[in-house]
Amino acid sequence: MQRPAIDSELPRARGRPRNPEFEARILAAAAQVYGAGGWAGFSLDAVARAAGIGKSTLYARWTSGEDLLSAMIEQRWQGLAKIDTGDLRADLTAFGALVLARYLETGGGVARHLRRDLAGYPELAERIGPVLGALTAQAIAILRRARTRGQLREGVSTALASDMLLSAMETHAGRIAPGEAMSEAAITAYAARVADMLIGGIAA
Repeated sequence: MQRPAIDSELPRARGRPRNPEFEARILAAAAQVYGAGGWAGFSLDAVARAAGIGKSTLYARWTSGEDLLSAMIEQRWQGLAKIDTGDLRADLTAFGALVLARYLETGGGVARHLRRDLAGYPELAERIGPVLGALTAQAIAILRRARTRGQLREGVSTALASDMLLSAMETHAGRIAPGEAMSEAAITAYAARVADMLIGGIAA
């Protein structure tokens, strides 16, 4: 499948100082643009307009739509790597809550478009697939730490358990109507319910 023409790649400026708050603003705009129109409607120009900045400022930081989309997704999931409370239920609840909250951002648009676009654009799947793969890796890491603590039954597949956790969050997000809000407390409560059900099947 051919994607509509995207911005030409321009050289990245060297030595430009990074401003985390400014970049967070750009990445938030990128999430809104992608969530609204998916890959077909995503471009550096569109994100620059949404962020209210000049195109040259954006091009100095990212050289292509793939670069920017990858950075946006990485930024959204980076908090998962910090989840390590030493307790399996607390870890699974925190993980599930963050994943569900991210799926619900932009009315669930980012998650819905990613599923379709990764299947339709091989070049995008090649670039973004490993970024999303890190999501599964973080869930598996939580379960492996629980195994080390003796909290998992013998023979439990950490890969399968992580798939079940992620699928539950994605499926629930898909049931929420676009634009419908879900409070932080409700997100955490749902993640805790899923964690309890999962632990019931895998705990030692």
